[in-house]
Amino acid sequence: MLGISTLCFTVAVIAGTWLGINVLQGRRPLRVMKPIHVGAALIGSIFMVIALAQGQRELMLNVALAIAVIAFGVLMSWARKQGYLVAPLYVCHILLAVLFYLSLVSVTLFPNF
Repeated sequence: MLGISTLCFTVAVIAGTWLGINVLQGRRPLRVMKPIHVGAALIGSIFMVIALAQGQRELMLNVALAIAVIAFGVLMSWARKQGYLVAPLYVCHILLAVLFYLSLVSVTLFPNF
């Protein structure tokens, strides 16, 4: 379950990077990239919760980080729909997502560390 979760989050990272690069370049990203980003993260979260339920307690940090990443993502989406572009929300979302992904990959690759 943890490997599948990591794979899903890798897809979310790729899609999020694509979205970020397009926004920074002033281009409108493909409409399908946001649903891919959100969907892959959602599926990855489900598999991560299943792995947690199966006894992998080292994922508790990842759960806390995932909640924070989701919260900033929802705030970003809400602010964007209101017509605002709040850079600190994007920065927090990205930094927390990087920490989350590094932690998840570390737990996946080095389970006994």
